[in-house]
Amino acid sequence: MRAWLKRAYRDTDLGFRLLSPWVRFRDYWAEGRWRSDRAAIERGYERAFGRPMDWANPRTLNEKLNWLKRFYRDPLQRTAADKLAVREHVRARAGAECLIPLLAVYDRADDICFRELPGAFVLKVNHGSGQNWIVRDNHREDERRVRRQFREWMAENHYVQSREWPYRGMTPRIVAEELLLDEAGQIPSDYKLHCFNGRAECIQVDLDRDTAHRRNFYDPAWRRLPFVWTEWEGAAPLWPGGREVDRPDALPEMIRLAETLSKDFPYARIDLFFCRGRVYFGEITFFHGGGFERMDPPEWDRKLGDRLALPSAAK
Repeated sequence: MRAWLKRAYRDTDLGFRLLSPWVRFRDYWAEGRWRSDRAAIERGYERAFGRPMDWANPRTLNEKLNWLKRFYRDPLQRTAADKLAVREHVRARAGAECLIPLLAVYDRADDICFRELPGAFVLKVNHGSGQNWIVRDNHREDERRVRRQFREWMAENHYVQSREWPYRGMTPRIVAEELLLDEAGQIPSDYKLHCFNGRAECIQVDLDRDTAHRRNFYDPAWRRLPFVWTEWEGAAPLWPGGREVDRPDALPEMIRLAETLSKDFPYARIDLFFCRGRVYFGEITFFHGGGFERMDPPEWDRKLGDRLALPSAAK
């Protein structure tokens, strides 16, 4: 019976609609989503780092990110965390030329109209993280499968999962954007600039996501930084360092754009693409890895934490 229910939920629209509330309740209970923000953050932090969270004197970068999750409240973060609303913020701060062209916005998964979209595009939800669907050939896409996936993503509550408060109460929507492809027809690398108090301190580059995912870090002068910052599987990093990456030609422009967009916040990760000679804005993230990704060597967590000044007004 259990196997049959799993197939019905996974493979049929009716099964998904009927069983989705029960699945949500199961996850809510099993993952401890009923806990208070403090208890949930403390539990996640201790599981990731093997030590209690120090609320009174946060020193490492991850401690400070979790402190900001609980105590720092800037309404602008709610706008910037919304993958749709942030477009107006970027337009006002940096201009529209860095925005990926917007194709459509949908309130429900069933509203996605494939015949009105081009041959290639990207679909994503505005209220989550990493929930993107890349369409390279519209005519060959399984529309039913896409809609079913987005019904599931639209029902997720990213705030409850991670306690990243800007997502709390955010109205889910689906955004369709133009698909960026480089000269070789590949999706361009994204550059994630970690900015502390409006200053770019390190740049993350993820490599070979579809084969053997690797992750490098560089300083603003494009010198390799000797640490990994990743999720872990036991004692092994899921995303260790990879092959060297050439310094992008547009690095000064990327840094200027990232610092412009981050200057309103204590910490912000600004994700950018460099494609066909242009820099494009991706998204703004306020709590990289939810504040639960470990660094190795661990002293880099403290070194970067020393560079982030927490807002005194919120202490």
